[in-house]
Amino acid sequence: MKIKIYTLIIFFTPFISFAQTTANYQRALQILEKSISATSTHIPDSLFIKSKGVIHNLGHYEVPGKTKDIPYEETDVFFTKEQSGYMRSTIVNNGYTFVELAVSKQDSVYKKGFYQNKLLKDKNTDFAFELARKVPAKLLQLAWLSRISLRYLGEDKSYAWISFGSKPVTLFINKKTKLLDRTEYLGYDNTYGDVVFATEYKGYFDQNGIKMPASRMDYEYGKAEREVTYEAFRSNIKPDTADLKMTLVPEYFKRKMAQRIETRDSLVFEKVAVNISLIKIVSQNNKMLVAEFPDNIALFETPSGIELNENIIAQLKKRFPGKPLKYLFVTHHHPDHAGGLRAYAALPLTVVTTAGNQAYFEANMKKSHTMSNVLIDNTQKFRFDFVPLNGEKKFMGKVIAYEIGKSTEHTNEHLVYYFPDSKILWTGDLLNFRSGGRVSSAGQRGKAVYDLITSKNLTIDRIYTSWPLQGQKEFGTMEELRKMIEVK
Repeated sequence: MKIKIYTLIIFFTPFISFAQTTANYQRALQILEKSISATSTHIPDSLFIKSKGVIHNLGHYEVPGKTKDIPYEETDVFFTKEQSGYMRSTIVNNGYTFVELAVSKQDSVYKKGFYQNKLLKDKNTDFAFELARKVPAKLLQLAWLSRISLRYLGEDKSYAWISFGSKPVTLFINKKTKLLDRTEYLGYDNTYGDVVFATEYKGYFDQNGIKMPASRMDYEYGKAEREVTYEAFRSNIKPDTADLKMTLVPEYFKRKMAQRIETRDSLVFEKVAVNISLIKIVSQNNKMLVAEFPDNIALFETPSGIELNENIIAQLKKRFPGKPLKYLFVTHHHPDHAGGLRAYAALPLTVVTTAGNQAYFEANMKKSHTMSNVLIDNTQKFRFDFVPLNGEKKFMGKVIAYEIGKSTEHTNEHLVYYFPDSKILWTGDLLNFRSGGRVSSAGQRGKAVYDLITSKNLTIDRIYTSWPLQGQKEFGTMEELRKMIEVK
Protein backbone atom coordinates (compact mmCIF):
# COMPACT_ATOMS: atom_id res chain seq x y z
CA MET A 1 0.00 0.00 0.00
CA LYS A 2 2.51 2.52 -1.20
CA ILE A 3 2.27 5.51 -3.48
CA LYS A 4 3.06 4.29 -6.96
CA ILE A 5 5.06 6.08 -9.63
CA TYR A 6 4.31 4.64 -13.05
CA THR A 7 6.91 4.32 -15.77
CA LEU A 8 7.04 2.37 -19.00
CA ILE A 9 7.56 -1.36 -19.34
CA ILE A 10 9.08 -2.26 -22.71
CA PHE A 11 9.54 -5.74 -24.10
CA PHE A 12 12.42 -5.75 -26.56
CA THR A 13 12.22 -7.93 -29.67
CA PRO A 14 15.19 -7.81 -32.05
CA PHE A 15 14.85 -5.92 -35.31
CA ILE A 16 11.27 -4.75 -34.67
CA SER A 17 10.38 -1.14 -33.90
CA PHE A 18 7.39 -0.44 -31.68
CA ALA A 19 7.47 3.34 -31.92
CA GLN A 20 4.10 5.07 -32.04
CA THR A 21 3.29 4.80 -35.72
CA THR A 22 -0.13 4.42 -37.29
CA ALA A 23 0.61 0.76 -38.03
CA ASN A 24 1.73 0.15 -34.44
CA TYR A 25 -1.37 1.89 -33.09
CA GLN A 26 -3.71 -0.07 -35.40
CA ARG A 27 -2.14 -3.36 -34.33
CA ALA A 28 -2.55 -2.51 -30.64
CA LEU A 29 -6.12 -1.30 -31.23
CA GLN A 30 -7.03 -4.55 -32.99
CA ILE A 31 -5.80 -6.57 -30.00
CA LEU A 32 -7.61 -4.30 -27.55
CA GLU A 33 -10.92 -4.39 -29.44
CA LYS A 34 -10.86 -8.20 -29.64
CA SER A 35 -10.27 -8.34 -25.90
CA ILE A 36 -13.11 -5.90 -25.25
CA SER A 37 -15.47 -7.99 -27.41
CA ALA A 38 -14.45 -11.18 -25.60
CA THR A 39 -14.88 -9.57 -22.18
CA SER A 40 -18.23 -7.81 -22.41
CA THR A 41 -21.22 -7.46 -24.68
CA HIS A 42 -22.35 -4.36 -22.79
CA ILE A 43 -21.09 -2.53 -19.71
CA PRO A 44 -23.87 -0.93 -17.64
CA ASP A 45 -23.66 2.78 -16.85
CA SER A 46 -23.12 1.94 -13.19
CA LEU A 47 -21.43 -1.05 -11.58
CA PHE A 48 -21.21 -2.08 -7.92
CA ILE A 49 -18.50 -4.64 -7.12
CA LYS A 50 -17.75 -6.11 -3.69
CA SER A 51 -14.83 -8.40 -2.84
CA LYS A 52 -13.24 -9.92 0.22
CA GLY A 53 -9.85 -11.42 1.01
CA VAL A 54 -6.59 -10.71 2.80
CA ILE A 55 -3.70 -8.29 2.64
CA HIS A 56 -0.27 -9.83 3.12
CA ASN A 57 0.93 -6.87 5.11
CA LEU A 58 4.65 -6.20 4.91
CA GLY A 59 4.97 -4.31 8.18
CA HIS A 60 7.39 -3.65 11.02
CA TYR A 61 7.84 -7.21 12.23
CA GLU A 62 10.59 -9.09 14.03
CA VAL A 63 12.40 -10.41 10.94
CA PRO A 64 12.99 -8.94 7.44
CA GLY A 65 10.40 -9.82 4.82
CA LYS A 66 7.81 -11.13 7.25
CA THR A 67 4.17 -10.48 6.36
CA LYS A 68 0.97 -10.69 8.35
CA ASP A 69 -2.38 -11.66 6.82
CA ILE A 70 -5.00 -9.01 7.57
CA PRO A 71 -8.70 -9.49 6.70
CA TYR A 72 -9.68 -7.13 3.93
CA GLU A 73 -12.88 -6.04 2.16
CA GLU A 74 -13.38 -3.59 -0.69
CA THR A 75 -16.30 -1.96 -2.45
CA ASP A 76 -15.75 -0.41 -5.88
CA VAL A 77 -18.44 1.52 -7.75
CA PHE A 78 -18.43 3.08 -11.22
CA PHE A 79 -20.83 5.80 -12.39
CA THR A 80 -20.09 6.34 -16.08
CA LYS A 81 -22.64 9.02 -17.01
CA GLU A 82 -21.87 11.00 -13.87
CA GLN A 83 -18.11 10.53 -14.33
CA SER A 84 -17.93 9.61 -10.66
CA GLY A 85 -16.23 6.78 -8.81
CA TYR A 86 -16.10 5.24 -5.34
CA MET A 87 -13.53 3.02 -3.62
CA ARG A 88 -13.89 1.90 -0.02
CA SER A 89 -11.62 -0.65 1.66
CA THR A 90 -11.59 -1.91 5.24
CA ILE A 91 -9.02 -3.91 7.19
CA VAL A 92 -9.28 -5.41 10.65
CA ASN A 93 -5.95 -5.28 12.50
CA ASN A 94 -5.43 -6.11 16.17
CA GLY A 95 -9.16 -5.89 16.77
CA TYR A 96 -9.52 -2.44 15.20
CA THR A 97 -11.23 -1.59 11.90
CA PHE A 98 -9.57 0.90 9.58
CA VAL A 99 -11.14 2.43 6.46
CA GLU A 100 -9.57 3.70 3.28
CA LEU A 101 -11.92 5.81 1.14
CA ALA A 102 -11.75 7.67 -2.16
CA VAL A 103 -14.53 9.33 -4.14
CA SER A 104 -14.13 11.12 -7.44
CA LYS A 105 -15.96 13.50 -9.74
CA GLN A 106 -14.26 14.10 -13.08
CA ASP A 107 -10.80 15.45 -12.19
CA SER A 108 -11.43 15.96 -8.45
CA VAL A 109 -10.92 13.38 -5.71
CA TYR A 110 -11.50 13.24 -1.96
CA LYS A 111 -9.53 10.48 -0.28
CA LYS A 112 -8.17 9.21 3.02
CA GLY A 113 -5.79 6.42 3.92
CA PHE A 114 -6.37 3.64 6.44
CA TYR A 115 -4.72 5.61 9.22
CA GLN A 116 -6.06 9.08 8.41
CA ASN A 117 -9.05 10.66 10.12
CA LYS A 118 -10.40 12.95 7.40
CA LEU A 119 -10.76 13.19 3.65
CA LEU A 120 -8.35 15.40 1.77
CA LYS A 121 -9.06 16.91 -1.63
CA ASP A 122 -6.69 15.95 -4.39
CA LYS A 123 -6.37 15.83 -8.17
CA ASN A 124 -7.68 12.78 -10.01
CA THR A 125 -4.29 11.54 -11.16
CA ASP A 126 -4.10 7.77 -10.65
CA PHE A 127 -7.62 7.27 -9.27
CA ALA A 128 -9.20 6.36 -12.62
CA PHE A 129 -6.63 3.62 -13.17
CA GLU A 130 -6.72 2.33 -9.58
CA LEU A 131 -10.50 1.97 -9.74
CA ALA A 132 -10.60 0.47 -13.25
CA ARG A 133 -7.89 -2.04 -12.29
CA LYS A 134 -10.41 -3.76 -10.02
CA VAL A 135 -12.55 -4.92 -12.98
CA PRO A 136 -10.93 -6.08 -16.26
CA ALA A 137 -13.86 -4.89 -18.40
CA LYS A 138 -13.51 -1.38 -16.98
CA LEU A 139 -9.73 -1.38 -17.38
CA LEU A 140 -10.07 -2.34 -21.04
CA GLN A 141 -12.66 0.41 -21.40
CA LEU A 142 -10.21 2.90 -19.87
CA ALA A 143 -7.53 1.74 -22.30
CA TRP A 144 -9.95 2.33 -25.19
CA LEU A 145 -10.77 5.82 -23.93
CA SER A 146 -7.01 6.45 -23.70
CA ARG A 147 -6.28 4.78 -27.03
CA ILE A 148 -4.33 7.72 -28.42
CA SER A 149 -1.51 6.40 -26.21
CA LEU A 150 -1.83 2.75 -27.29
CA ARG A 151 1.39 0.87 -28.11
CA TYR A 152 1.93 -2.62 -29.41
CA LEU A 153 4.87 -4.05 -27.44
CA GLY A 154 5.23 -7.61 -28.69
CA GLU A 155 3.97 -11.13 -28.06
CA ASP A 156 4.95 -14.71 -27.33
CA LYS A 157 3.07 -18.02 -27.62
CA SER A 158 0.74 -17.15 -24.76
CA TYR A 159 0.29 -13.36 -24.70
CA ALA A 160 0.09 -10.23 -26.77
CA TRP A 161 1.39 -7.17 -24.92
CA ILE A 162 0.01 -3.69 -25.38
CA SER A 163 0.37 -0.60 -23.23
CA PHE A 164 -1.54 2.63 -22.70
CA GLY A 165 -1.51 5.77 -20.58
CA SER A 166 0.80 8.71 -19.98
CA LYS A 167 2.24 6.57 -17.16
CA PRO A 168 2.16 3.41 -19.25
CA VAL A 169 0.52 0.21 -18.04
CA THR A 170 1.18 -3.05 -19.87
CA LEU A 171 -1.77 -5.37 -20.55
CA PHE A 172 -1.19 -9.11 -21.00
CA ILE A 173 -3.91 -10.29 -23.39
CA ASN A 174 -4.33 -14.06 -23.49
CA LYS A 175 -3.98 -15.07 -27.15
CA LYS A 176 -6.35 -18.02 -26.77
CA THR A 177 -9.19 -16.51 -24.72
CA LYS A 178 -8.56 -12.83 -25.67
CA LEU A 179 -9.12 -12.00 -21.99
CA LEU A 180 -6.93 -9.77 -19.81
CA ASP A 181 -4.84 -12.02 -17.55
CA ARG A 182 -2.34 -9.58 -16.06
CA THR A 183 -1.29 -5.95 -15.84
CA GLU A 184 2.16 -4.59 -15.01
CA TYR A 185 3.68 -1.19 -14.45
CA LEU A 186 7.04 -0.08 -13.15
CA GLY A 187 7.42 1.99 -10.06
CA TYR A 188 10.05 3.32 -7.73
CA ASP A 189 10.39 2.91 -3.98
CA ASN A 190 13.00 4.63 -1.81
CA THR A 191 13.82 1.32 -0.11
CA TYR A 192 13.28 -1.29 -2.79
CA GLY A 193 14.35 0.79 -5.77
CA ASP A 194 12.91 -0.04 -9.21
CA VAL A 195 10.01 -2.41 -8.72
CA VAL A 196 7.13 -3.96 -10.64
CA PHE A 197 3.53 -3.64 -9.53
CA ALA A 198 1.20 -6.21 -11.05
CA THR A 199 -2.33 -7.58 -10.98
CA GLU A 200 -3.49 -11.03 -12.05
CA TYR A 201 -7.05 -12.13 -12.79
CA LYS A 202 -8.15 -15.77 -12.37
CA GLY A 203 -11.20 -17.92 -13.04
CA TYR A 204 -13.28 -15.86 -15.45
CA PHE A 205 -17.04 -16.51 -15.48
CA ASP A 206 -20.02 -14.82 -17.11
CA GLN A 207 -21.85 -12.23 -15.03
CA ASN A 208 -24.76 -10.62 -16.91
CA GLY A 209 -22.83 -10.48 -20.16
CA ILE A 210 -19.54 -9.42 -18.57
CA LYS A 211 -16.62 -11.78 -18.07
CA MET A 212 -15.66 -11.32 -14.43
CA PRO A 213 -12.69 -12.95 -12.70
CA ALA A 214 -13.48 -15.06 -9.68
CA SER A 215 -10.40 -13.68 -7.95
CA ARG A 216 -7.68 -11.05 -8.20
CA MET A 217 -4.11 -11.02 -6.97
CA ASP A 218 -2.16 -7.78 -6.54
CA TYR A 219 1.63 -7.76 -6.35
CA GLU A 220 3.97 -5.18 -4.83
CA TYR A 221 7.75 -5.34 -4.96
CA GLY A 222 7.51 -8.68 -6.73
CA LYS A 223 5.50 -10.31 -3.91
CA ALA A 224 1.79 -11.03 -3.45
CA GLU A 225 0.33 -8.08 -1.55
CA ARG A 226 -3.41 -8.84 -1.54
CA GLU A 227 -5.76 -11.59 -2.66
CA VAL A 228 -9.49 -11.05 -3.09
CA THR A 229 -12.49 -13.06 -4.20
CA TYR A 230 -15.38 -11.25 -5.87
CA GLU A 231 -18.62 -11.70 -3.94
CA ALA A 232 -21.19 -9.20 -5.20
CA PHE A 233 -21.98 -7.70 -8.58
CA ARG A 234 -24.81 -5.24 -9.22
CA SER A 235 -25.60 -2.78 -11.96
CA ASN A 236 -27.59 0.40 -12.50
CA ILE A 237 -27.36 1.79 -9.00
CA LYS A 238 -27.41 5.49 -8.13
CA PRO A 239 -24.62 7.59 -6.55
CA ASP A 240 -26.84 8.35 -3.55
CA THR A 241 -27.51 4.68 -2.74
CA ALA A 242 -27.35 3.76 0.94
CA ASP A 243 -24.74 1.12 0.07
CA LEU A 244 -22.17 3.88 -0.29
CA LYS A 245 -20.89 4.94 3.11
CA MET A 246 -19.96 8.57 2.58
CA THR A 247 -20.44 10.24 5.95
CA LEU A 248 -17.08 11.95 5.64
CA VAL A 249 -17.71 13.24 2.11
CA PRO A 250 -18.72 16.94 1.96
CA GLU A 251 -22.40 17.43 1.08
CA TYR A 252 -21.63 19.59 -1.95
CA PHE A 253 -19.40 16.84 -3.36
CA LYS A 254 -22.07 14.20 -2.82
CA ARG A 255 -24.45 16.34 -4.86
CA LYS A 256 -21.86 16.77 -7.59
CA MET A 257 -21.25 13.03 -7.74
CA ALA A 258 -24.93 12.46 -8.56
CA GLN A 259 -25.01 14.99 -11.41
CA ARG A 260 -24.77 13.56 -14.90
CA ILE A 261 -22.21 15.04 -17.25
CA GLU A 262 -23.47 16.02 -20.69
CA THR A 263 -20.64 15.36 -23.12
CA ARG A 264 -22.59 16.04 -26.30
CA ASP A 265 -22.80 19.39 -28.02
CA SER A 266 -25.87 21.37 -27.04
CA LEU A 267 -28.24 21.57 -30.00
CA VAL A 268 -31.06 24.10 -30.23
CA PHE A 269 -33.78 23.44 -32.82
CA GLU A 270 -35.66 26.57 -33.84
CA LYS A 271 -38.54 26.53 -36.33
CA VAL A 272 -38.29 29.32 -38.91
CA ALA A 273 -40.94 28.18 -41.41
CA VAL A 274 -43.68 25.57 -41.67
CA ASN A 275 -41.24 22.86 -42.72
CA ILE A 276 -37.84 24.44 -41.96
CA SER A 277 -35.85 24.57 -38.71
CA LEU A 278 -32.45 25.90 -37.75
CA ILE A 279 -30.09 23.77 -35.67
CA LYS A 280 -27.91 26.05 -33.54
CA ILE A 281 -24.59 24.63 -32.36
CA VAL A 282 -23.22 26.94 -29.67
CA SER A 283 -19.92 25.07 -29.23
CA GLN A 284 -19.06 25.60 -32.91
CA ASN A 285 -20.57 29.06 -33.33
CA ASN A 286 -22.40 27.56 -36.25
CA LYS A 287 -25.82 26.63 -37.64
CA MET A 288 -27.37 23.94 -39.77
CA LEU A 289 -30.77 23.80 -41.39
CA VAL A 290 -33.22 20.90 -41.66
CA ALA A 291 -36.14 20.86 -44.08
CA GLU A 292 -39.08 18.46 -43.74
CA PHE A 293 -40.84 17.08 -46.79
CA PRO A 294 -43.82 14.68 -47.05
CA ASP A 295 -41.73 11.50 -47.14
CA ASN A 296 -38.26 12.51 -45.98
CA ILE A 297 -36.03 15.22 -44.54
CA ALA A 298 -33.01 17.10 -45.86
CA LEU A 299 -30.05 18.55 -43.95
CA PHE A 300 -28.05 21.59 -44.99
CA GLU A 301 -24.36 21.73 -43.95
CA THR A 302 -22.42 19.30 -41.78
CA PRO A 303 -19.78 20.97 -39.55
CA SER A 304 -16.75 19.02 -38.32
CA GLY A 305 -17.18 16.46 -35.58
CA ILE A 306 -18.12 12.79 -35.84
CA GLU A 307 -19.75 12.81 -32.39
CA LEU A 308 -21.59 16.06 -33.14
CA ASN A 309 -23.07 14.66 -36.34
CA GLU A 310 -23.92 11.30 -34.78
CA ASN A 311 -25.84 13.29 -32.17
CA ILE A 312 -27.60 15.25 -34.93
CA ILE A 313 -28.56 12.02 -36.73
CA ALA A 314 -30.02 10.66 -33.48
CA GLN A 315 -31.95 13.89 -32.85
CA LEU A 316 -33.37 13.87 -36.38
CA LYS A 317 -34.67 10.32 -35.89
CA LYS A 318 -36.45 11.40 -32.71
CA ARG A 319 -37.93 14.58 -34.15
CA PHE A 320 -38.93 13.16 -37.53
CA PRO A 321 -39.92 9.52 -36.90
CA GLY A 322 -40.57 7.54 -40.05
CA LYS A 323 -38.92 10.14 -42.28
CA PRO A 324 -35.44 9.14 -43.46
CA LEU A 325 -32.68 11.61 -44.16
CA LYS A 326 -32.64 11.64 -47.98
CA TYR A 327 -30.47 14.64 -48.91
CA LEU A 328 -27.43 16.31 -47.40
CA PHE A 329 -26.76 19.70 -49.01
CA VAL A 330 -23.42 21.45 -48.47
CA THR A 331 -22.50 24.96 -49.60
CA HIS A 332 -18.75 24.42 -49.98
CA HIS A 333 -15.86 22.21 -48.90
CA HIS A 334 -14.58 24.06 -45.80
CA PRO A 335 -14.56 21.95 -42.58
CA ASP A 336 -17.12 24.09 -40.74
CA HIS A 337 -19.58 23.37 -43.57
CA ALA A 338 -18.70 19.88 -44.83
CA GLY A 339 -16.21 18.51 -42.28
CA GLY A 340 -18.74 16.14 -40.69
CA LEU A 341 -19.59 14.30 -43.91
CA ARG A 342 -17.88 11.12 -42.70
CA ALA A 343 -20.61 10.53 -40.11
CA TYR A 344 -23.20 10.08 -42.88
CA ALA A 345 -21.19 7.71 -45.08
CA ALA A 346 -23.20 4.60 -44.19
CA LEU A 347 -26.58 6.24 -44.83
CA PRO A 348 -28.33 5.70 -48.19
CA LEU A 349 -28.65 9.39 -48.95
CA THR A 350 -27.60 11.85 -51.65
CA VAL A 351 -24.92 14.46 -51.01
CA VAL A 352 -25.50 17.58 -53.08
CA THR A 353 -22.30 19.45 -53.90
CA THR A 354 -20.16 20.40 -56.91
CA ALA A 355 -17.95 18.07 -58.95
CA GLY A 356 -14.74 19.77 -57.85
CA ASN A 357 -15.28 18.50 -54.30
CA GLN A 358 -15.75 14.83 -55.14
CA ALA A 359 -12.12 13.66 -54.95
CA TYR A 360 -11.54 15.61 -51.72
CA PHE A 361 -14.67 14.24 -50.07
CA GLU A 362 -13.98 10.67 -51.18
CA ALA A 363 -10.41 10.85 -49.84
CA ASN A 364 -11.79 11.98 -46.48
CA MET A 365 -14.22 9.05 -46.49
CA LYS A 366 -11.25 6.67 -46.48
CA LYS A 367 -9.65 8.18 -43.37
CA SER A 368 -9.85 6.11 -40.20
CA HIS A 369 -11.60 7.60 -37.16
CA THR A 370 -10.73 5.06 -34.49
CA MET A 371 -9.88 7.78 -31.97
CA SER A 372 -13.37 9.22 -32.17
CA ASN A 373 -15.59 8.28 -29.23
CA VAL A 374 -18.20 6.75 -31.52
CA LEU A 375 -17.93 3.68 -33.71
CA ILE A 376 -17.90 4.50 -37.40
CA ASP A 377 -19.25 2.25 -40.14
CA ASN A 378 -16.57 2.09 -42.85
CA THR A 379 -18.99 1.43 -45.69
CA GLN A 380 -19.99 4.25 -48.03
CA LYS A 381 -23.60 4.11 -49.16
CA PHE A 382 -24.31 7.70 -50.09
CA ARG A 383 -23.98 8.99 -53.63
CA PHE A 384 -23.14 12.42 -55.03
CA ASP A 385 -25.37 14.68 -57.07
CA PHE A 386 -23.56 17.63 -58.64
CA VAL A 387 -24.81 21.10 -59.42
CA PRO A 388 -23.11 22.42 -62.59
CA LEU A 389 -20.77 25.40 -62.32
CA ASN A 390 -22.61 28.69 -62.84
CA GLY A 391 -25.75 26.58 -63.09
CA GLU A 392 -28.75 25.54 -61.04
CA LYS A 393 -30.62 22.39 -60.10
CA LYS A 394 -34.00 21.73 -58.52
CA PHE A 395 -34.59 19.06 -55.89
CA MET A 396 -37.95 17.53 -54.97
CA GLY A 397 -39.58 20.55 -56.53
CA LYS A 398 -39.01 22.39 -53.24
CA VAL A 399 -35.42 23.66 -53.16
CA ILE A 400 -33.19 25.13 -55.86
CA ALA A 401 -29.41 25.05 -55.71
CA TYR A 402 -27.42 27.82 -57.45
CA GLU A 403 -23.66 27.65 -58.04
CA ILE A 404 -21.89 31.04 -57.66
CA GLY A 405 -18.40 30.09 -56.47
CA LYS A 406 -16.14 32.07 -58.81
CA SER A 407 -17.97 35.31 -58.23
CA THR A 408 -17.68 35.04 -54.43
CA GLU A 409 -13.85 35.11 -54.36
CA HIS A 410 -14.25 32.84 -51.34
CA THR A 411 -14.14 29.36 -52.89
CA ASN A 412 -14.01 28.34 -56.52
CA GLU A 413 -17.22 26.39 -56.08
CA HIS A 414 -20.03 27.48 -53.76
CA LEU A 415 -23.72 26.69 -53.58
CA VAL A 416 -26.60 28.68 -52.15
CA TYR A 417 -30.08 27.22 -51.68
CA TYR A 418 -33.44 28.84 -52.32
CA PHE A 419 -36.82 27.76 -50.91
CA PRO A 420 -39.45 29.35 -53.18
CA ASP A 421 -42.41 28.45 -50.95
CA SER A 422 -40.87 30.07 -47.86
CA LYS A 423 -38.91 32.76 -49.76
CA ILE A 424 -35.81 31.78 -47.78
CA LEU A 425 -32.22 31.81 -49.05
CA TRP A 426 -29.48 29.72 -47.36
CA THR A 427 -26.04 31.14 -48.08
CA GLY A 428 -23.36 29.43 -45.99
CA ASP A 429 -20.83 32.02 -44.75
CA LEU A 430 -21.07 34.62 -47.51
CA LEU A 431 -22.87 37.26 -45.43
CA ASN A 432 -22.75 38.72 -41.94
CA PHE A 433 -25.83 40.54 -40.65
CA ARG A 434 -24.44 42.06 -37.47
CA SER A 435 -26.70 41.91 -34.41
CA GLY A 436 -25.63 45.34 -33.19
CA GLY A 437 -27.20 47.03 -36.18
CA ARG A 438 -23.91 48.17 -37.71
CA VAL A 439 -23.93 47.83 -41.48
CA SER A 440 -20.62 46.80 -43.00
CA SER A 441 -19.64 46.25 -46.59
CA ALA A 442 -20.97 43.05 -48.14
CA GLY A 443 -17.70 42.64 -50.03
CA GLN A 444 -17.44 40.42 -53.06
CA ARG A 445 -19.09 37.53 -51.22
CA GLY A 446 -22.21 39.55 -50.51
CA LYS A 447 -22.22 41.07 -53.99
CA ALA A 448 -22.26 37.56 -55.49
CA VAL A 449 -25.40 36.76 -53.47
CA TYR A 450 -27.02 40.08 -54.40
CA ASP A 451 -26.26 39.57 -58.09
CA LEU A 452 -27.78 36.09 -57.98
CA ILE A 453 -30.98 37.35 -56.38
CA THR A 454 -31.41 40.21 -58.82
CA SER A 455 -30.42 38.27 -61.95
CA LYS A 456 -32.78 35.40 -61.15
CA ASN A 457 -35.47 37.79 -59.91
CA LEU A 458 -35.83 35.78 -56.68
CA THR A 459 -38.40 36.85 -54.13
CA ILE A 460 -36.56 36.85 -50.79
CA ASP A 461 -38.09 37.50 -47.37
CA ARG A 462 -35.25 36.14 -45.25
CA ILE A 463 -31.59 35.33 -45.80
CA TYR A 464 -30.02 32.79 -43.43
CA THR A 465 -26.34 32.07 -42.92
CA SER A 466 -24.74 29.01 -41.39
CA TRP A 467 -21.82 30.92 -39.86
CA PRO A 468 -21.46 32.70 -37.52
CA LEU A 469 -24.00 32.18 -34.75
CA GLN A 470 -22.66 34.70 -32.23
CA GLY A 471 -22.97 38.41 -32.97
CA GLN A 472 -25.27 37.68 -35.89
CA LYS A 473 -28.94 38.58 -36.40
CA GLU A 474 -31.34 35.68 -36.75
CA PHE A 475 -31.63 36.47 -40.45
CA GLY A 476 -31.08 39.27 -42.92
CA THR A 477 -33.41 40.90 -45.41
CA MET A 478 -33.05 42.06 -48.97
CA GLU A 479 -33.18 45.67 -47.80
CA GLU A 480 -30.27 45.08 -45.42
CA LEU A 481 -28.30 43.38 -48.17
CA ARG A 482 -28.83 46.40 -50.45
CA LYS A 483 -27.46 48.71 -47.77
CA MET A 484 -24.42 46.46 -47.33
CA ILE A 485 -23.80 46.56 -51.08
CA GLU A 486 -23.86 50.36 -51.01
CA VAL A 487 -21.17 50.54 -48.31
CA LYS A 488 -17.76 50.98 -49.92
